[in-house]
Amino acid sequence: MSHTTKVALVVLVLLLIAFPLQVNPYVVQVAITAITYSMLGSAFALSWRVGLPRIDIAAWWGIGGYTTALLINDGISFWLAALLAGIITVILGWVAFSLVLPRGVMHFFIFCMFCLLIMPNLLPFLTSVPFLRGSAGIIPAPNIGSFEFISKKSLYYLGLFLLALTLLTYYLLYNSRIGRAWNAIGSGLGLARSLGIDVVKYRMANVLIGNFFIALAGGYFVVYYRAATPLMFSLQSGVLIMVYPFIGGLTHSLLGSIVGALITTFILDYFNFAQEYKIIVTSVMVMFILIFLPQGILGWIDWKVKPWFYRRQWYVRLAEWGVKK
Repeated sequence: MSHTTKVALVVLVLLLIAFPLQVNPYVVQVAITAITYSMLGSAFALSWRVGLPRIDIAAWWGIGGYTTALLINDGISFWLAALLAGIITVILGWVAFSLVLPRGVMHFFIFCMFCLLIMPNLLPFLTSVPFLRGSAGIIPAPNIGSFEFISKKSLYYLGLFLLALTLLTYYLLYNSRIGRAWNAIGSGLGLARSLGIDVVKYRMANVLIGNFFIALAGGYFVVYYRAATPLMFSLQSGVLIMVYPFIGGLTHSLLGSIVGALITTFILDYFNFAQEYKIIVTSVMVMFILIFLPQGILGWIDWKVKPWFYRRQWYVRLAEWGVKK
């Protein structure tokens, strides 16, 4: 990591910490939603790295959220409940994906499509099943000792911590041996197999790791709303999750989802678009991005903005201006 990148990262962290102190509660609420979708969008980018179109994220998000809510209502702390929900989601994912992943991408896609379409419609009819029951009453707030995460500002910082944990884990994985194997699979199955990489095994690891952090996002979502209902994990949410990485830029596995979620969430929520128009507005945005910025916003910055700044040697002029001043 270069010195400039480190400085930019420190500045970004300071801005994120100061953000809720400078804006009104509604903007903080929108930021919390953006944090949640950033975590989910990064899971989509994770699976895209190994050539898997992960369109089932909303289903596992709902399972993680419901499991966390159920465990918290049984008296378990949020931290342990979130961990257990992640483990349960990984186990269920292992059972399901063991059946479809060895059969190829098409079977995986059909299974994901089934989860995306069926799960939101199935949950309202299964309220008698404890595992899928909407949590009665208000879910207790997460806490650390006597401190409870109740205010929007404290919940924002909780989400920021969970997002940072997710991104740090992904970053370490991307720069590890398993990350290099994922890159080889994404470059081509023939290349990966010629290097002795077990494609099914590494793809399985990819989707199960994604499942854990999807469940973590679900747990955070339900403790923010202090409730768990089927409408929270709708088909529309599942579709929106997939478009954020494309808007931000899939070439940036970590930042692409965050940029896409921030821009889209603030446009849709801050300007108060009605629920039925959100998909239309998002579809138009994606269409324009694919036509005019096929690499996404961050890809456009890489290909157009950065070279423009370098050609003008802005950093040299800025240094000269500082010396003269």
